[in-house]
Amino acid sequence: MLQAEGLIKRFGTRNAVSGVDLRVQPGSVCGFLGPNGAGKSTTLRMVVGVLPPDAGRVMVDGRDVWRDPQAARASIGWLPERAPLHLDSTVEECLAWSARLHGVPQARVTSRVAEMVHRCQLGEVKQRLCGALSRGFRQRVGLAAAMVHEPRLLILDEPTAGLDPAQVLLFRELLQSLKGRTAILLSTHVLAEVEAACDALVVLDRGRVMATGTPAQVRLRLGVSPRLELEVDDPIRAEAALQECGLRLARRTACADAPWTDIVAEGEITPEVRGRVSRALARDGVAIRRLDIEHGPLEEAFRRLSEETA
Repeated sequence: MLQAEGLIKRFGTRNAVSGVDLRVQPGSVCGFLGPNGAGKSTTLRMVVGVLPPDAGRVMVDGRDVWRDPQAARASIGWLPERAPLHLDSTVEECLAWSARLHGVPQARVTSRVAEMVHRCQLGEVKQRLCGALSRGFRQRVGLAAAMVHEPRLLILDEPTAGLDPAQVLLFRELLQSLKGRTAILLSTHVLAEVEAACDALVVLDRGRVMATGTPAQVRLRLGVSPRLELEVDDPIRAEAALQECGLRLARRTACADAPWTDIVAEGEITPEVRGRVSRALARDGVAIRRLDIEHGPLEEAFRRLSEETA
């Protein structure tokens, strides 16, 4: 759906973006991460056709954003960090204007606006002026405007900024409802959103791609590996079973409620390995109270990236 290759953008003598490649598959959600100043917003502006690249190309739905901009942009919904709203229009008027701008047939404008009001829970403010709305409601109107023409690619730049916890939950539910139907490129600092929503990640720092892959693959690339955590009644036999399965002991701690012991193991940990460990423990008569795969948080991976590039 989205294929960007070799994007470069210079401001004076400084490269804000240096050879960035991006790919988002149809129906998937890709998280676009990086610290402030990494070049995320500059990259997104090139992708949507607002800022011309100095080198590279962007293809959306098979169309070049810069050679065939009208056709390419028809497939894109874009919510920048601050939603571009007509502050002197009502929410419904703003959404209707956005629908017409994106080529929604006049006969469908009213129904599309009504659907977006419902999906983004804007009913209580639909007759209010956009300029009178809180930051959170403005973001929700911006999201509705980006979705009103049913784009095949939705690009979101810090979409949850200014939203309260209930609104963030609504946003997560919207993303889940779009999965499989709309390709989404999500730029955010809120790594919990990435954990909850994204199939793939692209990590940017100082204008360069530092890591790509699934959240688990990015953790491994940045040295934050999954661990196997278990509570058992026989740590000696449990450690032998772990070794048999190719894992190594990282920590063993006696629990307050005997006879249980908490064990943390490291190595190549997958659901299949977890299953082998479970079977080995059962075979050896070891009682199990807990046996879980715990992934290192992306916050830790992101911290390590910052340290690597400092």
